[in-house]
Amino acid sequence: MRLLRAVAVGGAAAATLVVGTLLWLEYAPRSVPEGQPPLATLSADSLPAFRSAFNAGHGSARVLVLLSPT
Repeated sequence: MRLLRAVAVGGAAAATLVVGTLLWLEYAPRSVPEGQPPLATLSADSLPAFRSAFNAGHGSARVLVLLSPT
């Protein structure tokens, strides 16, 4: 009985965490600090402009971060 209760509490905690994460991903504000360039979404149409802007920074440090939900 004690094990069953522990599993139920653990499952409820996991479900709460998953639901909370999904809600945060859906409704969290999508803004950047003042003075920082806006976030960009890459697509086939925007890739050439991104490539030329990235290559224009030759000789300086460049960081590329790709975030994906999968």
